[in-house]
Amino acid sequence: MNKNKPNKLKGIVVALKANFLVVEINYKDFKYDSLDQLYEKIRLLCTRRSKLDYRGLFIDVGDIVCVESIDYKNKRAVICEVEQRTSFLKRPAVANVTLVSICISVDEPLFDMEQTSRFLLTAECANIKPLIILTKIDLITKNDLILYINKFKSWGYDCIPVSIHNSQGIDLLIERFRKTKLTVLAGPSGVGKTSLINYLIPTVSLPTSSVSKKLKRGTHTTRHVELFAIGHGSLLADTPGFNRPEIICEPSDFASLFPEFRIQLTKSKCKFRNCLHRDEPGCVIDKDLERYSFYRENLEEMINSPLPYQAD
Repeated sequence: MNKNKPNKLKGIVVALKANFLVVEINYKDFKYDSLDQLYEKIRLLCTRRSKLDYRGLFIDVGDIVCVESIDYKNKRAVICEVEQRTSFLKRPAVANVTLVSICISVDEPLFDMEQTSRFLLTAECANIKPLIILTKIDLITKNDLILYINKFKSWGYDCIPVSIHNSQGIDLLIERFRKTKLTVLAGPSGVGKTSLINYLIPTVSLPTSSVSKKLKRGTHTTRHVELFAIGHGSLLADTPGFNRPEIICEPSDFASLFPEFRIQLTKSKCKFRNCLHRDEPGCVIDKDLERYSFYRENLEEMINSPLPYQAD
């Protein structure tokens, strides 16, 4: 082994492969034999020390780890340490997420308010403010696009409309991704997450499929989470599509997951501290808000279900 190469390195888990973890190592303290090595990305196929299992430490994509027993020739190593996470998204399971980008298509498949809200709530539950990426905007008129943008604004969310067919919004999206460390692309099947990654990072060439004409929804082409570099120090995660995200929340906390509700509750207070914003006297929540009926329906399910509530 080259004596310039250290015995222990820090890196990030970029993929899970069967019983192995793929770790991209950090070159901060690495001494190079040549300039070519400086720009070469090295990924190591890793196992994990049994002591991590004894301590009950799970390792997921996005975790920052230390590896040792490094075999540079065969690109193998062993994970010996896991750093504390700054955030964790449960589904899809990704650690240290700094931005959740919810991909929603305007057509093929059609926009679904309930489904979109469920994806937004998964990010809110993880205390990560999401960004909405509106895909396939070449399929609608400019006036309809404005209606969508205003809708999401009224919900309290930023929206970047994009089309891979005419490149609209792509430069703005890349700029946004490169300002954050780890972005997760989430959303229903068939909305164009994988196609978007292929467009942003042409060297990736991930498999895609078309939307089913019979079912009016996409099929699952991404089977696991994997991180891809998009600019220096920025990573982008493609994730498996699923069509009905879970909501795991206490009824008393549910309203706080809606930005439009939070705005009203910061301006004024309900009469009762334990107000659930149903029909209580002195409630300040506007019942005419677009997503109030969605809130009310799911709140009733939570109240009538064993705690903690989990809707799937």
